[in-house]
Amino acid sequence: MKELTTQISSVTIFRDGARIVRTGKTELTAGEQIVKISDITRYAEPDSFRVKGKGNAVLRGIDVKQISRTYEPEGDVKESYEKLKTLEKDRAEIEDKIQLQTSRGDRLNAVMNQFSSEFGKWYSVGESSMEQLTKMEKASSEMIHDAKKTIRKLKNELERIDAEIASLRDNINRIQGQRRTETVNEVFVNLDVKESTPLELEVTYQLRMASWQPTYDVDIGEETTSVKRIAVIRNQTLEDWEDVGLTVSTASAQPVEAVEPNPFFIDVYRPEYEMVSTRTLAAPSEMMKKEEAYDEETDDLVMQEEPMPDIIEDYAESTETLGGITVYNVAGDISIPADNDQHPVTLTLEEFESRRLHFWNAAAMAEAVAQDEITNGDSVLLPGNVKVYAAGDFIGETHLNLKAPREKFRLGTRVAYDVTVEKKLMEKDTEKAGITRGKQKRGYKYSLDMQNFSKHEITIKVVDVIPHSSSEKINVELAGPSIPTKKEELGVLEWETNIDAGVEFKIEYSYEVEWEKDVSIRPPLP
Repeated sequence: MKELTTQISSVTIFRDGARIVRTGKTELTAGEQIVKISDITRYAEPDSFRVKGKGNAVLRGIDVKQISRTYEPEGDVKESYEKLKTLEKDRAEIEDKIQLQTSRGDRLNAVMNQFSSEFGKWYSVGESSMEQLTKMEKASSEMIHDAKKTIRKLKNELERIDAEIASLRDNINRIQGQRRTETVNEVFVNLDVKESTPLELEVTYQLRMASWQPTYDVDIGEETTSVKRIAVIRNQTLEDWEDVGLTVSTASAQPVEAVEPNPFFIDVYRPEYEMVSTRTLAAPSEMMKKEEAYDEETDDLVMQEEPMPDIIEDYAESTETLGGITVYNVAGDISIPADNDQHPVTLTLEEFESRRLHFWNAAAMAEAVAQDEITNGDSVLLPGNVKVYAAGDFIGETHLNLKAPREKFRLGTRVAYDVTVEKKLMEKDTEKAGITRGKQKRGYKYSLDMQNFSKHEITIKVVDVIPHSSSEKINVELAGPSIPTKKEELGVLEWETNIDAGVEFKIEYSYEVEWEKDVSIRPPLP
């Protein structure tokens, strides 16, 4: 049996998986040979292994086996445990000594305090003298000082023992933690070698513990918008990808099936009381050249350096395959370690057509906003997070849903400081004629004022809301606005118009509300 060392040479990453290609070279003699390839991650799917290669040999078959290896720790923890027990015993003895010395000092202080309080009485009757008080204080102070000195020495010894105990415990934990079991796949390739030959083998397999998600950097311009596609890659395969050729595919590794329809039965609704729960799913570089120049004024030799070149960003080549799947071949070699981190890889930079639109909801917004309508190119934009810029300035983040080729979508909603807007109530008539007929009527007249301070003509969509009722007892009638509405539905009025640079523009409209005299309107009218 010949063991072959292989390296990961290329990776194709799907939305929810990856295809790995390992390559290796060896020399084989004539005859039946088995080549063993080890240390393949346990996440590789056994049925996905494929082998091909070059050499004067015939491939008879392959076999994949999953094995477990146990790595024993180095060193013996028994000696460490015995030393730990001895240190813990010494520590307990030191703590007892500290407690003893502390109690001794407390007793001495108590005796000295009692003697001092009683000394006056003994001195007054001649049973004690000042000399005895002095001796007593000196003896007590010396004993208390000795007790404190002993306690300091014991505490220093205790700190030393605690440090040794902590070091021993860390060493024990390290040794015990080194014991581990790893599961890996091994591939056995059965070959019939016709004659001694160099052999190149390529092993391909798929796994699920890798994925990528799209994200976008969108920079909005005047008439074009640049969209940078970025693949955020996660490698959790337990195999580091070092200097590999990377291909990013929009395909999914999950199986797909055609679902047959089931009958759709309907019946009369019978209400039932149910508990309803909701859940949110959520080439080596050239050395910089230096030119010598002579400064005539200073007679000094000046060294002039060429400016450093700008960093160049390479983009992937994209191709479309069967079923609309797009494949991006990333330029150069890429390294992505096996961890739980996100690794962004730039795919492409595209220019899309766009046009600026303004929007104002006069019923709910004090300012107009600007948006950009972008027309997608010939490739699908997958759902992903978007960072939006306007002329290179960051303006916000959002999420992009799936966008089909050439589909239009809007991004970059922001306050339009180049347009001022104001809604004015021009007239309000309360209880107009008609009250004698048992009805009440109220009329309103509004003006929507806009002014374009930009240097270009703008397109603005304006919406406003008037009351709407489905009751026969309440009637709302809209009088002809100054410009026709583009859409009117359930009291929502919509206009779309162009405003030249530096021009003021108004939309005026009025409406009346009439209702039965005994009817209360909720919510109340403005």
